[in-house]
Amino acid sequence: MKCIVAVVIVTLVTGAAAEASVRTCEPIKVAMCKNIGYNQTGMPNLARHTLQADADVTLQTFSPLVQYGCSSQLHLFLCSVYVPMCTDKVALPIGPCRGLCESVYTRCYPVLHGFGFLWPPELDCSLFPAENNHEHMCMEGPGERAPPIGTVSMDMGNSGGRGACRRLIKPKNWVWVRGSARCAQFCDAEVLWDGGERKAAEVWLATWAALSFACTLAAVGAQLACGDRGGAGERALVLVALCRCAAAAGWGVRAAAGRAAAGCAKDSTSPTRMLLAHDGLANPNCAVVFLLLYYFGLAASVWWVVVAGAWRASVLRPPAPTTAASRTNRHSSLLQLAAWGVPAALAAAVLVTRDVDADELTGTCFVGNQSSKSLLALVIIPEAICLLLGCVFLSSGFRAVLRRPAPVPAPSVLLNSPPQPHQDQSVLRLGAFAALYAVPSACILATWVYEYAWRDEWLAAPVPSSEPSTHSKPAFWVFLFRIFATQVLGVMVAVWIATPSLKALWRRIAGPRKQPPLAKCPPGPPPTPLTLHCYATHSHTLTRHPHKYATYRPPQTHSYRKPRHYHYSAGETIL
Repeated sequence: MKCIVAVVIVTLVTGAAAEASVRTCEPIKVAMCKNIGYNQTGMPNLARHTLQADADVTLQTFSPLVQYGCSSQLHLFLCSVYVPMCTDKVALPIGPCRGLCESVYTRCYPVLHGFGFLWPPELDCSLFPAENNHEHMCMEGPGERAPPIGTVSMDMGNSGGRGACRRLIKPKNWVWVRGSARCAQFCDAEVLWDGGERKAAEVWLATWAALSFACTLAAVGAQLACGDRGGAGERALVLVALCRCAAAAGWGVRAAAGRAAAGCAKDSTSPTRMLLAHDGLANPNCAVVFLLLYYFGLAASVWWVVVAGAWRASVLRPPAPTTAASRTNRHSSLLQLAAWGVPAALAAAVLVTRDVDADELTGTCFVGNQSSKSLLALVIIPEAICLLLGCVFLSSGFRAVLRRPAPVPAPSVLLNSPPQPHQDQSVLRLGAFAALYAVPSACILATWVYEYAWRDEWLAAPVPSSEPSTHSKPAFWVFLFRIFATQVLGVMVAVWIATPSLKALWRRIAGPRKQPPLAKCPPGPPPTPLTLHCYATHSHTLTRHPHKYATYRPPQTHSYRKPRHYHYSAGETIL
């Protein structure tokens, strides 16, 4: 037995010596691990790869995790395992210490588990030395980096950490989320708004959303029932109402589901803890509310641009009926693609970047509620472009209207034709609507710019030396006005298109208007005849009426050259 143990020990020592003699240091050729802090490695590595090319292929599989940024030390940890440091003074490769492995495992394993992947066996932390000493040399790592000083926004990027939440107002109401690398607010925490303001905003939102939904639904239904679709501008106007109806339905889904069900989500690290939704894809209700509000709200803005453009085209060059029909058919596909495709592309970009988040005031999921960059890129800029294009079309059309001379009707038209309604009435109504629609849209855009400009200052923790009253807070009326302006757009377009449609529908239901009955003659004996005498040889007989009025009928065969004097038998004279 002793002989066998001795042979095993000798074999292990000989194998280690042979391995040490075979391993030689060589320059690092893996692009991912260059400039990592050392430039020499030796094969085989800690994962038993004998070539750097094999190690490079394995490291490429971790590229999405490195780009995700779950840990600032993940890059060093992977290179120390697959491309370990080599020196001529140490026979064995120098890999990571157990503390470095556990730090990376704590931050990155939830991410891998969320995507359905397991932690690789060759990265098991128990395989690495517990500490760096003269017996087992290993790399401990620089530690997790803190976020840059002065960064106070909730979207800290990939360099965030727990220290970032201490720079926010009321730091006890925030928690650092490793998966999204940002500070998330507790669902019921009162950071910028108190309970009374939340309740008032929710009642205000539900009231105006219900009114907008009912008005737009009735207007679209009346328009479809009448069947008179009109020109391109009128059809685009109906689509604006339809989009506003769908957006109001999104507010209704939020009100029906409740704040917690629509705007909050469970924390991945603590299932019993509820956080304000910062990744809306984790909550189906949140995702549905976002799609209804963002997609159809932006589509309504694009269709309003189409309305303004159609009105400008009708003002500048009024086409003939055949020309208008051919032009509408030719541009209809392009308009449909622009109006539905652009909002769809932006909504897909939001879903891919997982920027759907909830608002603290109303608990409504949108984009940019917690990220200033997303608010600027995905909300302010698209709405500003739509508003600018629409205003350009409106200004061009109004300038053409002011410069156009007033039409003078021909005398034959005035004498022979019956009075016709003004042919430009629908065009004027369309232009008036496009101009009025721009006013609430500009106000909504101003509220978003206000939030973007001051959000970081609202969320920044106050300076200890300053008084608490000096810390700026958002104006509550601005956000209430945003809700009102958003919903009043739907009410306005509904009233605008429903008025003529409801009139036409009422005429169709009621039928043709009945003629009033003729007045009957008063009962009694027939009036006595009235005899008139004149200087001519002709005699005329008129019928006497009760109020001494007579109807004069000139003779058919005689022409009078001068006025004649007629006398009643009672002595009255008629000229």
